[in-house]
Amino acid sequence: MIERLALVIVLAIFCGATYYGLRSLHIRRMKPAHAGAAAPTLLYFRGDSCAVCPAQTRAIDQLASLWPDSLQIERIDAEHDMETAARYSVFTLPTTIWIDGDGRVRQVNYGLADADKLGRQLSLLAAIKLDQTPSVLNSKSAQSA
Repeated sequence: MIERLALVIVLAIFCGATYYGLRSLHIRRMKPAHAGAAAPTLLYFRGDSCAVCPAQTRAIDQLASLWPDSLQIERIDAEHDMETAARYSVFTLPTTIWIDGDGRVRQVNYGLADADKLGRQLSLLAAIKLDQTPSVLNSKSAQSA
């Protein structure tokens, strides 16, 4: 019985390491773009047939209203701009991709990423201290207290 449990744990660790390794490789293989931008850039891939995209749009709009000078947002309709979607290997909608000022891809979110997650990623990317961020990042902790 212990052997089976150990095998399951080792298999889970292997699968997790493989996932994060392939994701890291995917990010490194993306070619730099948007070089020279003063602020981090969020590429938001969406589509008209995407059921979750309106929720993602609201989260991005909320983030943009909180940090209007700290980021640039490019909304890309993946169904019409297939060339750009293929360049970034976008197969899931919505997909959000953070690009730093040097044009390097730093984070990729496949599927819905809420405003808290995007805010934390922006904070890390733009070197904004979390204790000085607007309340959107702390809304969940305040509700649970």
